[in-house]
Amino acid sequence: MPNIYAIKARIKSVESTRQVTKSMKMVSTAKLRRTQYTMNRVRPFAEHCRRILECLCTGELDTKQELMQPHPEIKRVCYVLIVGNRGLCGSYNSDILRYMKGLANREEKDFFTVVCGRWGEDLIAQEGLKVERRFPDLSDTPERGESGRIADYLKELYRSGRADKIVLVYQKHRGMGQEAVNEQLLPVEPVKGVKGKDYLFEPDRESLLARVSDLYVDNVVYEALLEARTGEHFARMTAMTTATDNTDEMIRELTQEMNTQRQAQITTQISEVIGGANALSQNKAQG
Repeated sequence: MPNIYAIKARIKSVESTRQVTKSMKMVSTAKLRRTQYTMNRVRPFAEHCRRILECLCTGELDTKQELMQPHPEIKRVCYVLIVGNRGLCGSYNSDILRYMKGLANREEKDFFTVVCGRWGEDLIAQEGLKVERRFPDLSDTPERGESGRIADYLKELYRSGRADKIVLVYQKHRGMGQEAVNEQLLPVEPVKGVKGKDYLFEPDRESLLARVSDLYVDNVVYEALLEARTGEHFARMTAMTTATDNTDEMIRELTQEMNTQRQAQITTQISEVIGGANALSQNKAQG
């Protein structure tokens, strides 16, 4: 059994770990609130953009917009994999990588990936996923400029014909957990508008479709980045909460073990004193 000094050293080490995990939990909580605040501000604008697109798609739609026009044949598919910036967030990153691997195994067309996030460059390469480009320099709360660079690159991939279909793959935050999802980004699928309404467009519907479809793609990419970051912060906060609780339990167990060892030592010392006193008494009686 370890002695009291070894147990004290172990308790001190666990207490240091608890300080780290508790600090990381507080940081993740702050980042989660900031990202959720940004996402709540973005959603009304994105929803309004969808409604405008719905109005533009009302009735017979015969558009020549590149972002809404499917390619004649799907030869190459681009998967946009959104991962975290770092680890220590439970199974968040490994789950989305496993989900992406499942999509890749079922994909019958030629495909490649565009990775957003710093995590797992080596792990992604080991899975055999062909990475066309990485966007590692994403902040913990993405901004419009960051998502805009990604959206512009993806739109250029589609317009140039290097990708015939582009799909977003990320973890969507739902309640008290995350769910891996895939959503088609390009081509933009026309939204079925409300029939029976006649709209007047100024300057004209085709010009508005060109602007709104472009804006719609930007919003979808931005929303996906914010959703993914929200899930990452929540997963890390949960993981650090569990780690902190585990250190508290370990400290209680070590403290109990130390007290047991101390009590055993005291009992042994008392027994030795009593034994010595009894021996002296017997010697005096015999003398």
